[in-house]
Amino acid sequence: MLSVMSGGSSLPASSGVATASGWIALLQEEDPALRKLALEKLLECVDVLWSEVAEALPDLEAMAEEKTSEDGSASDLAPLAAAVASRVFFHLQEPTQALRLALEAGPQHFDPMDINSSAYVERLVAAALDAYVAAKNAPEAPEKVAKDDDKMAVDGEVTEQQQQLPMDQLQAMIDRLLETSCQAGNYSHALGMALEARQVEKVKQILEQSGNDLELLQHAIHLAVNVVQSKAFRNKTLLVVADSLKSVTDTSAAAPQLIRVYQLLHQPTSASSVLTALLTSPAEGEDIASPASLLGLQLCFDLMDSGDQAFVTAVAQDMPKMQEGNDAITKCLEQAQKILIGGFSAELALSFLHKQSHADRLILENLKRALEERSSGSSRNSVLHGAAVVTHAYLYAGTTNDSFLRDYLDWMKKASNWAKFSATASLGVVHAAHITEAMHLLQPYLPKTPEGADTSAVSPTGGYAEGGSLYALGLIHGSNVGSSAEKRHETTEYLRNHLRISQANEVISHGAALGVGLTAMGTADLAIVQELKQVLDTDSAVAGEAAGMAIGMVLVGTGAGNTVNSLPDSLSGVAKEELSEVVAELKNYARVTQHEKIIRGIAMGLALMNFGQEENADTIIEEMRSDRDPVMRYGAQYALALAYCGTGSNKAIRILLHTAVSDVSDDVRMAAVLGLAFVLFKTPERVPDLVKLLLESFNPNVRYASCMAVGIAMAGTGDAESIAMLEPMLEDMTDYVRQGALMGTAMIYMQQSDAGGSSDR
Repeated sequence: MLSVMSGGSSLPASSGVATASGWIALLQEEDPALRKLALEKLLECVDVLWSEVAEALPDLEAMAEEKTSEDGSASDLAPLAAAVASRVFFHLQEPTQALRLALEAGPQHFDPMDINSSAYVERLVAAALDAYVAAKNAPEAPEKVAKDDDKMAVDGEVTEQQQQLPMDQLQAMIDRLLETSCQAGNYSHALGMALEARQVEKVKQILEQSGNDLELLQHAIHLAVNVVQSKAFRNKTLLVVADSLKSVTDTSAAAPQLIRVYQLLHQPTSASSVLTALLTSPAEGEDIASPASLLGLQLCFDLMDSGDQAFVTAVAQDMPKMQEGNDAITKCLEQAQKILIGGFSAELALSFLHKQSHADRLILENLKRALEERSSGSSRNSVLHGAAVVTHAYLYAGTTNDSFLRDYLDWMKKASNWAKFSATASLGVVHAAHITEAMHLLQPYLPKTPEGADTSAVSPTGGYAEGGSLYALGLIHGSNVGSSAEKRHETTEYLRNHLRISQANEVISHGAALGVGLTAMGTADLAIVQELKQVLDTDSAVAGEAAGMAIGMVLVGTGAGNTVNSLPDSLSGVAKEELSEVVAELKNYARVTQHEKIIRGIAMGLALMNFGQEENADTIIEEMRSDRDPVMRYGAQYALALAYCGTGSNKAIRILLHTAVSDVSDDVRMAAVLGLAFVLFKTPERVPDLVKLLLESFNPNVRYASCMAVGIAMAGTGDAESIAMLEPMLEDMTDYVRQGALMGTAMIYMQQSDAGGSSDR
């Protein structure tokens, strides 16, 4: 929007007039000539003597409404009166009223194209743009609407003063502004106005008039992704941008942006056609790939880095596997398949982490020794032992270096029950993406498969190591989007088999469900969802919790069950309906079950399904927020945070902050504060300011969540102000608040060198 000048105004000076009282008195005369003279003189001095003229506003407005004179001809007093009254309202800081009267005064008194002539014109043009945007963004835009600076409209609601400007005049004015901007070459300004007003046709016209300039198209994508709040309008804008990118002459320069747009629109077929065109471009020789082919391979790596496993798999399936008669192109296509679904990028990442691992084993040696010296109580020793095993997993994550655990295998075996589950699962973190040796590494812990799928052979007790190993399989194959699709599918089938035959043991079922959720993440496979639903129907608290979350992982980001969703086009209409029915059954089951674990699992599953859905998820979020069960409201905060993740949505922030200070459940309030970090992760510097007051809350759960929110948002930045904010919390009277402060501080210091930090390190 146009900025308002705070000083240096070029308003006309007084023509030596010390008071306007004489001219104001003439307004009461019956002679039109005298009244016209008075209005002309008032127009000359109103910018200086506006405080006196303001007393005559009722008379001026009455004269402005007299469109015809006594003889029936058009009155020449009305435009003059409107112009004077408009200036007075401008000085009274009421731009909406000033704009209304300026439009009535006509172009001879108000020319919006002369925007640099005075603060008056500049401010009224800004008010007109605000009014136009408010009109177009309103849910049901009335014929007359404007935005009043003094009374802010909330969520598209229109106040009385916002219904005073005729839409046709606003439309004509904005069209002139856009046309003038384009003629002057200010396409980016015009594009910003069109996007803020949600005018897709205007966006299309501006891009066409610019000659589909690639730099402007890149700017349009940036605005659509980072500024536009409506998901529906963003998708419409991206479709227009995609059409414009297709007409760019330099296809290689446009290809990266086109691939990005198709990924945002979730159109794998279109993305694969762009990649195929690059990869099949004529080679320069038998063994020399063309520059376009090399660009295509790089874009394949970029797709892998995006982390959208389902999209990448769909792109690979739509691409040709070979081209007869051209070995060079066939080789490029094979390499692309290897990058996308062959596990090549995961192998590179694994090799790098293994070779560049410089973790200090002495840290773990000292930690182990210190824990053994403090092993006075068995329960405390169990907790500390589990913490040490998890520390090992984080220290060597993805490096395949498990020599410490192998050297101290007896020490590791001290874990029992769920600590044993976590210890075994930690191997999946250490060996993440090491898919070639996964089965061999975990063979001693994996459950035996009964012959003939005899479920009676499965013991209902124990199974902690077995369940943990199945979860570890999921972590190994599902932790990297670049892992081999074939191996991932094989592991999914293996885990599904154990999911079917191990329902008698809830711990093994728990591990199998989590493993299936990880390996089948984002696939929206109806058969897998139905199998997980069967586990849920057993009403086992432990297995049901994992099954609920696993269903969410399989359907992550699809918005299943919503009126507008992102389910893959490859699914049939029947499959989509069945998935919607499953989601409805999950919500009903959460209301009737007595197990809090199952309710929590379903709530988190629903939150995962609505990842990135923005306003499409508003209905289910509101339904969960209004639920009487605090666990469902707890899930609603994560659903809101994930639906608007990274958008910086003011609506989401307002709801989360309101919940953080008003909900009766401490867990719900904690989840609401944590959600702020997810919504604002693209603008993390806003989080510390938002939670500054929450750090002083009387509620320890809110203080803990505030510490964690700052840590999550500012992770890896080493921000000194955030560290200073958390420092007083290290001495909080509540133990877990101190724990949160320590973890938040640790996250901020991640990947920071000793030289770059403060003395608190």
